[in-house]
Formats: sequence, structure tokens, C-alpha cells
Amino acid sequence: MNRVTVWTISLGLCLLAGVAQAQPRQNAKEAAQNSREIRQDKKDLAGDLADVRWLETQLNLLDRAQARRDRREEDRIRKKIRAFLKRETAEARHDLARDRREIAKSAQEVRHERREVAKDARELKQEKRSGTAADVRDARRDVRRDVRDLRDDRRDRRDDIRDAKASAARLQREKEILRELRRLQPDIRQRKLAALRRERALFQEFLKITRQDARESAKELREDRREAREDRRERRDDARERREGR
Repeated sequence: MNRVTVWTISLGLCLLAGVAQAQPRQNAKEAAQNSREIRQDKKDLAGDLADVRWLETQLNLLDRAQARRDRREEDRIRKKIRAFLKRETAEARHDLARDRREIAKSAQEVRHERREVAKDARELKQEKRSGTAADVRDARRDVRRDVRDLRDDRRDRRDDIRDAKASAARLQREKEILRELRRLQPDIRQRKLAALRRERALFQEFLKITRQDARESAKELREDRREAREDRRERRDDARERREGR
């Protein structure tokens, strides 16, 4: 065996060892990220539910103040509600940015799984040429596993794209509501009936959007829990492969 051949074999072994060491670190990173996302989802859901309850309460108080013809109390509640709507719209911008980051992350995972499927396909081809029947069965099992994982990652990417589109639509509508409320303010100060009715309808529509946010947060929590289960399954598969020396 000449020096070049020895060097090539040694380099290959070092690269394989590096990959084997890197995979557990990557798995640990993904596990920690899943835990962070689920904690954030729970926090978002609790906050969204609190927002729904708060806005419902304020709209009831506004109705009571209007029934009593308590203009000072009406104006105070309106001011609080408008400030709340502005905060929610600003938060919606952050949510959309986060959704777009999720798309980038899921796209990266799809690319990774595509590489895994291609690698498994090459290994299966090699085992068919020179491996035992057991080796071929193992290689086919690895292909099926990574094809399944690729399918899951593509579904997650579709979900993330759908969520981002829904977030963008909600943000756009919230901004439109705020603009219309600003235009109505002169007529509201004059207590024009049409303006008051329109304001109430816009408040009610914003409440509907806030409830939808809470439903989306609950759905996101379910999806991230499902992704965490799938990632745990992938980590178990990776650990099994390392034990088998594949």
C-alpha cells in the first residue's frame, strides 16, 4: 500500500469520525430549539387568550358607558382600546417576521433531508452490488426512513408558508382598521351615529382577528409538538445507525 493510498484512507476515516461527532451535537441543538419553540408557543397562546379577554371586557365597558351617556368614560375606554390595537399591530409585524424565519428554517431542513435521501440511495446501490442480503435490507430501511422524514419536512414547510401568508393577511387588515379609525375620529368626537356604529364594527372585527390569533397560536403549538416528536424519532434512528456503524 503506497503512501497516497494510506493518506486517502486516513483522511476518509477522519471525515467519517467528524461526521459522527457532529451529528450528536446537531441533534442536541435541534432538541434545545424544539424546547424553546414550544415554550414560546405556550407563552404566545397564553398572551393571545389574555388579549381576547381584555378586549372583550373593554368593549363591554364601552357599551355600558355609551348606555349611561358617560362621554368622559367613553373617551377613556376608546383611548385604551386604540392603544391596544396599535400594540397588537406592532406585535403582528414581529409575528410575520418570525413566520418568515420559520420558512427559512424548514426549507433548510428539506434540503438536508434531500441530501440524506440521496446518500441513502447511493449506499443502497453499493450494498446491492457488494453487500449481504441483511445489508441491503438495512439500506432499504434507511431509504424508507429518510423518504418519510423528507415528506414530513416538506409538510412542515408548507405549513410554515401557509402560516406566514395568514399572518401577512391579518397584519394588512389590522393596519387598514387603524387607518380607518383615525379617519373616523373627528366624527366620533362629534358623536355622529354613523361613525360610532362604524367604530364599533371595526372594534368587533379586530376582536375577531384577535380570536383568530389565539386559534393560530394553539395550532402552532400542536404543530411544534408534532415536529418535536418527529425530531425525536429521527434522533433515535440516527443513534441506531451510529451503533450499527453505518
